[in-house]
Amino acid sequence: MAHWRLIWVALGAMPVSLLLAVAGTAVPPAGKEGALPPPPPRAIPGITAADPFRNACVDCHVARPDIAVDARFATALAAWGETVRPDLLERAQAAAPRGVTLKGKHPPVPGALADIPRSCMACHDDASKLAPPFSRLMHSIHLSGGEKNHFLTIFQGECTHCHKLDDVTGALSVPSGPEK
Repeated sequence: MAHWRLIWVALGAMPVSLLLAVAGTAVPPAGKEGALPPPPPRAIPGITAADPFRNACVDCHVARPDIAVDARFATALAAWGETVRPDLLERAQAAAPRGVTLKGKHPPVPGALADIPRSCMACHDDASKLAPPFSRLMHSIHLSGGEKNHFLTIFQGECTHCHKLDDVTGALSVPSGPEK
């Protein structure tokens, strides 16, 4: 039994020994002689990198045969008119106002594809008492689900794909336009 105690004491002392051994090789703080320069800023679309989705929703929600996905709103609304997938309905229900039970079908929305997402706000504004508010619904759909969510995997959950920064005023906005 004594040999096990020696092993545990040695293992416990190892981190302290390693810390003392490398203490003399620490990187000096920025601005000090010998300091490494800071890394370049992270590539943030529309801020420090090109923005491949300048028109937000309508630039992302397109037919993508390369990954076997048709993410167009016309396609989604046609399907939702019949039934909403259970996983999507669960997220939408969680975002819905208290006391609202979603029926699992999206009502017809004539003309909605002409101005996305602005046209969605007729029912999904922040004060809605009948449908999930747009921002809660979109964040729930786009930022949950882990590896099963292609916005998180393919698009890395990048906020600036939707939210566009006015670098003069600091205001964020979400562009609106017709489906492509």
